[in-house]
Amino acid sequence: MLIRKNISLDDKYLKKLEPLLEANNGNLSAAIRDTIEVADTALIHHDNIDEAIQFLKEIPAKEKLNVTIQNGENIVINKTMLEWLFRYTRGRLTDEELVNELINPFEIQDMKQLEDYLNRISRDYQWRIRTSIKCENVNNPESAMVIISNSTVYSRDFFAQLVAHFLSRWKQLDIDHVFRRSNSTQISFKKNTSTSSNEIMPGIRKHLGYLDVVCKELDENTEFWTQLMYTYNVERFNLVTLHRAQFEVFATGEVPDPIKTLERLCKQSVSDMSLPDLLVQFRRMYLATQLVKNIEISLESGSESVTIFHDFKDERVIRNLTEYFSKIFRENGTPFETSLYSSIIVFRFFLGLESDGSDLC
Repeated sequence: MLIRKNISLDDKYLKKLEPLLEANNGNLSAAIRDTIEVADTALIHHDNIDEAIQFLKEIPAKEKLNVTIQNGENIVINKTMLEWLFRYTRGRLTDEELVNELINPFEIQDMKQLEDYLNRISRDYQWRIRTSIKCENVNNPESAMVIISNSTVYSRDFFAQLVAHFLSRWKQLDIDHVFRRSNSTQISFKKNTSTSSNEIMPGIRKHLGYLDVVCKELDENTEFWTQLMYTYNVERFNLVTLHRAQFEVFATGEVPDPIKTLERLCKQSVSDMSLPDLLVQFRRMYLATQLVKNIEISLESGSESVTIFHDFKDERVIRNLTEYFSKIFRENGTPFETSLYSSIIVFRFFLGLESDGSDLC
């Protein structure tokens, strides 16, 4: 039975029908019949038209991936194995060659193109990762927010590295903050023109490459660090790390000068550091040396202090240790007083007073 009905089609739908119209010599009815056949076939294995369309969109990507697997460009890897690799390489930085392999800079001119490109390669590689980029200026942004959704936190961290390296190299953007949720990772970027585009941006190293230096050192001096960590573990971290020259002075019963070592680690003169910055760096360094048991600092304005806990018994050792730390605070120029207890050394500071180079008592 032939039923004739009037239908209305916008130009965009007629353009989509052009391949079928050409195949049917311009016969619109035949083109629509072919369209119905395709839709009917697609809906046999899918619950709704949206699901069927999504499936059909994925077919070319899967075919392209199959071709790259056959020619050896890509390989198939177990999902659990890949997740293990992402988990145990977390904190290590990827090479620039890998970034360029996955994100072709010659195909991307602005941030919108980058967003589309990242979502396309994620689709092509079946990663199921969704990327959204928000910024005011797509061509030369001063800041940007990148939201990476789906997959696992380890997969997202790896993907975030690729994006961060690309943005630092081509847009001079550095990571300002990373906020991880159960199903998304939000990364805020800001312009950084003080670091060369060929160098690793400090924000990238801090938030995504925090183990990079450690792992490279372990790779290059495996035997030394393995033995050292084994010794620390056996001795329950009751070992002290000191510069060789400082140990030599301590061994003679004198008190060495710790200033140069601290300044090398902080990359800043102690006399130029603000007191809060100095106290934070002081705690970080001397907890790592295991020279004392614990260090507590107070940064409250007007009540700045350092409380050092130790387990030394010899009074001469305690006095020398107190003098050792006092040299750092004298160099900073902030007046302070020192209080000694059985296993505690307390430094209290007095901002706003002029220092005459000696401790207050």
